[in-house]
Amino acid sequence: MANIVEYLNWRGDLSFEQSPLNEIDGLILANLSYVPFETIVSSPWEEQSITLQEASELFWQEQEEKKLIREFSLIKMAPFAMRRMATTRRFQNLRLKYYQNSISQEEESQFSALCIQFEDDSTFVSFRGTDDTMIGWKENFRMCFETVPAQRKALDYLNYISQKSKGTLWLGGHSKGGNLAVYAGAKAKPEVQRRIQGIYNYDGPGFSKTMLASKGYQQIADRIRKFVPEASMIGMLLEHDENYTIISSEEQGIRQHDPISWRVFGDKFISLPERKRDSRIMDRTLHDWIYSLSLDERKTLVNTVFQTMKDTDIHRMQDFGNHQWKGKLWQMQKQLRKNPIRYQQVKQAGHQMMEEFRKAFVSMRKLKQKYPKRKTSL
Repeated sequence: MANIVEYLNWRGDLSFEQSPLNEIDGLILANLSYVPFETIVSSPWEEQSITLQEASELFWQEQEEKKLIREFSLIKMAPFAMRRMATTRRFQNLRLKYYQNSISQEEESQFSALCIQFEDDSTFVSFRGTDDTMIGWKENFRMCFETVPAQRKALDYLNYISQKSKGTLWLGGHSKGGNLAVYAGAKAKPEVQRRIQGIYNYDGPGFSKTMLASKGYQQIADRIRKFVPEASMIGMLLEHDENYTIISSEEQGIRQHDPISWRVFGDKFISLPERKRDSRIMDRTLHDWIYSLSLDERKTLVNTVFQTMKDTDIHRMQDFGNHQWKGKLWQMQKQLRKNPIRYQQVKQAGHQMMEEFRKAFVSMRKLKQKYPKRKTSL
């Protein structure tokens, strides 16, 4: 089955005039913001731009391919996709500008975005999802109980660059980047909202019910296109509209979150009528568990777990790599036991989660026994 790399081989010779921006282009451009462009693409306070082909050449002059491949990361393939993009007529002359990358220890925030300019002066604003820093992952979980700094920064970024750019706007992002794209579009000034042609949300987590019911969200809801893999977990977190497209993936489980694994045919994803049953069980179970905790309980749990990681010298996802994860988990448990109160809080939350899973699987087993030849829908 083909993925976005094969798409670049098939349709890379077509200009955007010949074949307008589509859902797969959106994913490719959203994925591009994962590339670290610090020394290559100008900041939002500079006016220079650089073609994607030039940016790719500069990047690979500085990077070692073997080192990137060895990284323990779901986003490590982004530079390789960029290198293939740089060889295509469709993408090589797109201009990159206004790159921002901000990781704040004080705010516990990770935010990055990039503008991609087309020949007709329209702009695709690409918001980066979660990188491999624990700060970025913690901010993801903080969405369960508060508006996070990255969301506010996404809004500020969009309002700012909209003053510096002409033409229509497209927003997009993968994972947390999809959430940021939707948040920025929903909260943007009315004059900015009117310029937005579409928002691509690729397996990004949801929002609160209040956010979904807000006037700003409702004004751009018909321009949002959300895509999730069949075993989606991250894209199903919190509340979300039911209007989303389910994508077939070459991977299984959480690895389906990797956009390189999504299957395509022509200029569209290969879609499915429903998500996997196991994924639906996981979705409902996590939803019930999260909402069984108060906002204060969620905050305490997230802060405790990530502080324990920090105390155990876990700062990046790759710290769990190289078969170290069992040892790291043991160290975390040992560290957590030093604070009996926090340990009991985490233990209790874990018991609640396991109880939700137990109830879900008991319910499913009963349904399968009652209707052995019928598909069940949760």
